[in-house]
This record gives sequence, C-alpha cells and structure tokens, in this order.
Amino acid sequence: MKKKKITERTRAIYRMLAMFLLLFFFLVTGGFWYLKSSIPDQLNVASYEDVDTIKLPFQSMVKDEVVYASVSAENTKIPEEKIKIQCSFLGFVPLKTVEIQQKELPQVLPGGNTIGIFMKTKGILVVGTGSVTDADGMEREPSLGILKSGDYIVKADGKEISTKEEILEIVEKSQGKKIRLTVIRNGFEKECQILPVRMQDGSCKLGVWVRDDTQGLGTMTYVDGQKQYGALGHGISDVDTGLLMQIRDGKLYRASVGAVKKGEKGNPGELSGTIYYRDDQILGTITSNSETGIKGMLYAMPQELSGHSFVQTAYRQEVHTGNASIYCSIDGSVKEYTVEIEKINLSHRDINKSMVIRVKDQDLLEKTGGIVQGMSGSPILQDGKLIGAVTHVFVADPSRGYAIFAENMLEK
Repeated sequence: MKKKKITERTRAIYRMLAMFLLLFFFLVTGGFWYLKSSIPDQLNVASYEDVDTIKLPFQSMVKDEVVYASVSAENTKIPEEKIKIQCSFLGFVPLKTVEIQQKELPQVLPGGNTIGIFMKTKGILVVGTGSVTDADGMEREPSLGILKSGDYIVKADGKEISTKEEILEIVEKSQGKKIRLTVIRNGFEKECQILPVRMQDGSCKLGVWVRDDTQGLGTMTYVDGQKQYGALGHGISDVDTGLLMQIRDGKLYRASVGAVKKGEKGNPGELSGTIYYRDDQILGTITSNSETGIKGMLYAMPQELSGHSFVQTAYRQEVHTGNASIYCSIDGSVKEYTVEIEKINLSHRDINKSMVIRVKDQDLLEKTGGIVQGMSGSPILQDGKLIGAVTHVFVADPSRGYAIFAENMLEK
C-alpha cells in the first residue's frame, strides 16, 4: 500500500491546530488561576445572614452548612465561630474555599488633616558601607561583608544603643580594638566583630552610614472612639534601603501645608509645609509602622476634625466601582473632593493596591493635578462609610492612584 504523502499545506494546518490548542490550554489555565487568585481566602461579615448576599467577581457561591468553632483559652464562653463557603465558576467548576468570620467593624472619625511624623528607629539602621582612609593613606573598608544595608545595630560591646552618638562614642573609645556588635538582620539577631580603622587625625571609623530617625508629612485616615488613629495607608520605608523601617517609638506633631507642587505626567507632585516640633504641638504617639501605615494614640483630637462625624467602616466586599469622595487638606482646612473607584481587587497580593481611584474634582485637579505625595492616608468614603485610604499615585497619570481598604488598616 502506498503511504499518503503529507503536503506542506497539511503540515501548516497541523501546526496551526497545535498552536491553537496550546493557546486555548494556556487561556483556560490562566483564566482559572486568575479567577482563583481574585477570590480572597478570608472575609469578615457583620452577620452570617449576610453570607448569601456576598458578591464576588466571576463566581457563584454555595454555602457550606458545617460550622466549626475555635475556642480561645481566655474566653471559653463565646467561641469564635467561622464558616466555610465553596466558590465555583458557573456553579460547577470548584475554585476556592473561603473562610467567613463574623466580625464587627468599628465606627471611626474620618481624618484628612495633615500631620507631622517623627520616628526613632529600633536600634541604628545601617544605610550602607563604604571606604575610609587610614593613618597611612590607604583605602580601607572595615564593615564590608560584615554589615549590610537594612541591618539594625542594637548593641555595641554588650551595651544597648539607640542613637548615632552612642555608637560614635563607643568606636572612639575602642582605641582601634575590635568592637562586638549585635545586629538584627531579616528579623534574626546575630553577632559580629569589626576592627575600626584609625584615621590620620587619630579618630576611629567603622566605614558605615547609619540613620536613627526619620520625619515627614502625611495624612491622618481615621480616629476611633478610644483616640487610636491610623494614618498613611502604607508603611514608611527607608529612602536609601527601600525597606520598611523598624521603629522604637515616635511622635505625631501638628503640621501645615505651605506649598503644593502640582503633579504632572512622569513627575509626581508633593505637599510641602512645616512640622511644629514643639512639646505643645505634639498630637500623640506613634507605636507601630506596618505595611498598612502608622498607628498610635492621640493626646487630643485635632481641631481640623471638629466638624467631622463618626461613620461606619465598610467591609471590603461592600465597596463598589463608582463615585466616592476623599478628605484631604491642601490649603489649611480639610475639604471633601469627588473621586471615582475604577477597579477593585479583594485579594491583591499588595494590600496597598486593592483599589484604583481617579480624581474627578476639578478644584483638586487644578490645585494638585490629582494625587500628590503627602496625601497618602487621605480617607475615602462611599455610601456614608469609610472604605479606605489613598496610598500611591500613578507616575504616568497623577489623576489616578491606588488605595487600601479601611478594613485592612484596622486589622493590622
């Protein structure tokens, strides 16, 4: 029997078919994982009766009747009940199991006022290492390979240190002998030794750049009934290392905006002003710096918030696309401006980018170009509830930016 000859045209058809099937496979697989990743692992609700009304994108939900409880040792009378729901696509393709917990979110006072921030680091932050010239005119790098950017020096020769002056004093007293340092690196404590270099003037150097504090302007997001506040919506990172700063303590000061640099495409704007570093101008403490912003306790309620009323905090699944408003201060008083929620992601890996917003208010656009540095933390309200805070501006389009859910700020 003669074998059928496969023509070049037939081969081309086979190749196209194979490419089509491969593309179809990747589209289906990618689509499945996209839908799965868009569904959060956990959700809070005001009541379990709300479970059937929760709407998540691209999936139907079937309530699992099994309820389980985890009882804490401190409170055995009221267990922390949770339920599981199965999310599926088109009602039959399983995607993910979501854990639902009944949790009441507090009423808060929306902020919008400009604040001055001053924080002390937890130990001495190592910004970088470099070379120094010793007494013989030789270039030396005593800390190279021993200390790294992002390290926190917490002890020197067994003595706890918290300021640059303290470590300088210990280095000077070393008389050129090795110094034993205790550093925190990636959350773990380690010991190391460094031999200081004696300079031509007789002083000793470690060849390291350090920082022990940071300061700047930001915006307060909310204050609860116990005068605990949340601000910024994102953590404060070191300008050189880019790492989230580990803080010992800090103070919140009164501040005022003096000038506005209008944002333009490719060039973000900023608020500049004055921080009143006086004891009588301290607003409160800064007790934590996390990926969701800074938190602490107020000594007194800021005057700029005297006209604000307490509002309910929204659950993230209550947020929807459409009109909303932000509170911010760019000319000495807190005002409300119109924005639009363009996109919502309930399970974004970066919780600071859970929403995309666009500034629509012409007055704000004329003054700032949209979102500028210093507006981070500006509260966002929708349907009379606090839904989140501004976090970042789009460099390519300053009228748009990212936002975090208020629920995430309250949880962390």
